[in-house]
Amino acid sequence: MSFIDLSAEYKVYVRSIDYEHKVIAELLNSIHEATLKADKEITLSGLDELLKVLKSHFENEELLMKENLFPGYFSHKLEHDRFYKQISATIEKFEKEETAFSPIELQGIRRWFFNHIDINDRKCGQFLSDKGIS
Repeated sequence: MSFIDLSAEYKVYVRSIDYEHKVIAELLNSIHEATLKADKEITLSGLDELLKVLKSHFENEELLMKENLFPGYFSHKLEHDRFYKQISATIEKFEKEETAFSPIELQGIRRWFFNHIDINDRKCGQFLSDKGIS
């Protein structure tokens, strides 16, 4: 079983967002594997890639919300910003060897990911779908 199984119940029914969520899930699965093997180099590489993917995903999602006047845009963006800063700080500490990066950190990321999809992205996806965006 994968660390993250992104089942159909987590689709928001906006193709670009669902695709990016799938990419994030696959990346988190590979980081999880590297963490279990205690392979710091591959873990760091995966975490750096995760930051790039999250930045791109958040920008794309925020652009869709902004262009379509999603009423929850500002709170949604703030959540993205907080999470991105949190992950960046965690990775920076790991890079500087101030702290270890363990499956516990990944569990927190996983929990945020699913909660964010379930609570925020689902609302956004429904709003965009109602506007005819799929």
